[in-house]
Amino acid sequence: MSSSPWTYFAAQRWAKDQLAGSDVDPHAPQFLLEQRHNWDTTHLLVHNREAMPPAEAQWFRQAVAQLLDHVPAQYITGMTNFYGRKFKVTPAVLIPEPETAELVDWVLASTPADRPLRVLDLGTGSGVIGITLQLERPQWSVTLSDISPAALAVARTNMQRYHLDLSTVESDLFDQLSGRYDLIVTNPPYIDRADTAIMDQAVRDHEPAIALFADEQGLGFYHRLFKQAGTHLNVGGAIFGETGYDQEESIQELLTKCDPKARMTVRHDVAGKMRMVHVWDFSGTGGN
Repeated sequence: MSSSPWTYFAAQRWAKDQLAGSDVDPHAPQFLLEQRHNWDTTHLLVHNREAMPPAEAQWFRQAVAQLLDHVPAQYITGMTNFYGRKFKVTPAVLIPEPETAELVDWVLASTPADRPLRVLDLGTGSGVIGITLQLERPQWSVTLSDISPAALAVARTNMQRYHLDLSTVESDLFDQLSGRYDLIVTNPPYIDRADTAIMDQAVRDHEPAIALFADEQGLGFYHRLFKQAGTHLNVGGAIFGETGYDQEESIQELLTKCDPKARMTVRHDVAGKMRMVHVWDFSGTGGN
């Protein structure tokens, strides 16, 4: 870096050189600047030739060093984008992936828009699923629950950002929850700890283990959920959830074992791998 003022363009060029040859997303430095200033790509281009303040230049150099240490850019800025909105994230919560937006799409497309439903975002983390559903369907009544008080604190901050006053409950699955729901939507822990070696390093080293890993080859959470769902869903109620790409057969076998009456459909990603499930007709809910 020269002694002359660093422009935003020069800073990004420097960052590109620093990240060359690494496995870090080359767009991450741009994301850092856009999130820090609440700019979009066009606004960043507008400011490209401006001098970066010295304090920001110091922050940017440190942030790029964190990227090289596989710290997710979203944790560095404390913000992420989801469903066209901004959400706070910390290392206490998962960073939402594109599949999570696809899960929200599936829920919205599969559910009548004009019905006031009681909805549970189970294992809410940052709250992106439940908050997005509430914003997209204002007539719904959404509850956010999580076993982690630190995650719920992040979710409450995101609720306040969008002027919502949703019920939040610290609960291990249904332990502290009462009543029945029309929809349960979840992005639960579903990774087998034996798969740690093949995980993305940034996820493995920095995202919360409690939200990533489950016992029983990654199906422990779903085992408990399928066993208890019938007593927590209304007649016609359903579950939508994310799963592991290699669990298509095992999760269907698990459902049959837990509740032979229940039915499941699955959704695949662009690579043809199963990534989410829709489950309904649990015993005790009456079905449709």
